Amino acid sequence: MSKGPRAIQVNQKHSALEPQFSDAMPSSKPKFTKIGFIKACLLPALITFLIPSFGLWFFNHVEAYYDREILASLISQIKTDTKLTEAQRERAVKFYQSNPVSKILASNNPKAKPVQQTFDNIATRYAVFRWMKRVAAICLLAAVAAFVAVGISVPISFHSQSAQYWSLRSGWIILRLFAVIEVLGQGILAVALSFWMTAFWAEKYFPKLIIAAVLLAFCAAAFLIKAIFRKLPSYTQFSGRLLKKEAAPLLWQRVSQMAERLKIASPDNIFVGIDDNFFVTEHVVKVGEQNYSGRTLFASLSLLKALTRSEADAVLAHELAHFSGEDTIYSRRISPLLGKYTHYLEALHQGGVSRPIFYFMFFFWNLYQLSLSKLSREREFRADRIGSELTSPVDVSQALVKITAYCRYRHKVQLSLFDKDENVETMDVFQRIERGFPDFMTACVNGTELADADTPHPFDSHPPLARRIENIGLDPQAILRTPTSLPPVSDSWFSTIEGAATIEAEQWKEFEESFHKAHQQTLAWRFKPEGEAEIAHVMKYFPEIQFATAKGIQATLDYEKIRDSDWDSPILFSAILRCRKEERLGREKLVIEYNDQSQKKQNRKINFKEFKKEGHDFLQAFQTYYGRHLTAKNYLAQKANPAPA
Repeated sequence: MSKGPRAIQVNQKHSALEPQFSDAMPSSKPKFTKIGFIKACLLPALITFLIPSFGLWFFNHVEAYYDREILASLISQIKTDTKLTEAQRERAVKFYQSNPVSKILASNNPKAKPVQQTFDNIATRYAVFRWMKRVAAICLLAAVAAFVAVGISVPISFHSQSAQYWSLRSGWIILRLFAVIEVLGQGILAVALSFWMTAFWAEKYFPKLIIAAVLLAFCAAAFLIKAIFRKLPSYTQFSGRLLKKEAAPLLWQRVSQMAERLKIASPDNIFVGIDDNFFVTEHVVKVGEQNYSGRTLFASLSLLKALTRSEADAVLAHELAHFSGEDTIYSRRISPLLGKYTHYLEALHQGGVSRPIFYFMFFFWNLYQLSLSKLSREREFRADRIGSELTSPVDVSQALVKITAYCRYRHKVQLSLFDKDENVETMDVFQRIERGFPDFMTACVNGTELADADTPHPFDSHPPLARRIENIGLDPQAILRTPTSLPPVSDSWFSTIEGAATIEAEQWKEFEESFHKAHQQTLAWRFKPEGEAEIAHVMKYFPEIQFATAKGIQATLDYEKIRDSDWDSPILFSAILRCRKEERLGREKLVIEYNDQSQKKQNRKINFKEFKKEGHDFLQAFQTYYGRHLTAKNYLAQKANPAPA
């Protein structure tokens, strides 16, 4: 903490026409209601104006204060200067009253230089005020300009896919430029304010506050620069198997026939897998280690078994319709923009000083999402109609019902299995779905849960099921209450694919292995643990780690405590009250506050940088192990007191 530069002293040795002054200065797709949207998006976006508005007011205020102080000092000098005549005094007073120091120093008139030289001692100070006001004004104007320009482009994006692409592209360029201006400008303002606010109002400045502002501004700029130059993947990745024509000639032939009727080229690639959806794309796709270009169709083996051939034809026709409507072309163009936008938002969210700019861009992100959702639904309605024309409305509606029911049931099965707190050898996801789905589908006829359900898709937001059925001219209530059943496998397209059962079994095996592995890791974070089995399971993922200093002091971490060879006893994680980092004389320490066995508050300090172990960082390891304890504690508390539905 040091003295600030608020006090000004006039050097009385100079005449009133040549005053000198001593300078003591050192330097996410949420769904919103209208009110909810305003609170969640628009109001936070307006925070962008906060720092520039305050900075403009503050530096105007400080500059005006110094102008008044200096003017009073000058007038006092003029009135007491015996070398001046009364007329000279009057002219000098009028000159400084109509030309404050801030105006004199800001002048570019060569005639003003002699007078400006008399204020050299404070020229730097006034230059800071002047430039900070300019920076604040630029930030405010940039925000208003971005608001207006992008605000115009958003409504245009609702008109068509072409308008949406060009609006998003131009909006992205404007917002990216806006973000750069704001992050740099507001970072500069934050640093200047961190010094001048305390210097002016408290006549002191705080080096740590200034350093903190500098670091925050630097981090914000670094994250933004990294986001600008980071190259994002140019492909779509999923799990599946390439279906060659010789392995499924009848299916390929049927797809080609429908493509011909739609007057489009057949897909270049057909992939099959166990994902619970069908989709098409013109992105480069990466499956395994291989990249595939051109038009790609993905078909779910699990769903092909649940659909009759005519129902599957309706789904395939729906997907091919996206090619005919150029939906995939615009998706290919728009997706990279959305990816960059998302990555930019993440960088702004991490930057500290850039958080207000994040809210500003997030506001427009949500406006664009409304546009994307609207056109996405229109595309889906159009594709459904084309599917019903190539097959029948009943086939489309029955396929939608089965797919929606299957997706919901699969989600329920996987969620119920993942929520289990038992350590099991196998999850049997596939077998559980196969056995239980027919009964679930029958039960859906007597319930209402499918009416407002969305059918899943990896890229777009699909309309509710009831709306889709209405769109093809059928009564949703009648369709949703019509009993349906799974066809014999021999009557599905599944039976025409060579080795389909083997491919499906292999894909499910891979899925279940990764699903089981994820569940095992999750259990290690959930268990308290109790009993030998749970302890052994947690220790499998959180084994004991020993660190040592150059002087031979050892520190040990395990799932429930931390020990130091210099301590009388270990500290249980359950006894810790708070942890924090402390820096003194350039040395950082981890401070652990805890209750001892007598419930008396204690604290211990660890020079964590001195503890070494190859391949491990002590502080990071402590955060992970203690974090595991806190996660398990919170999980058990939530389980004991679940939130009301």
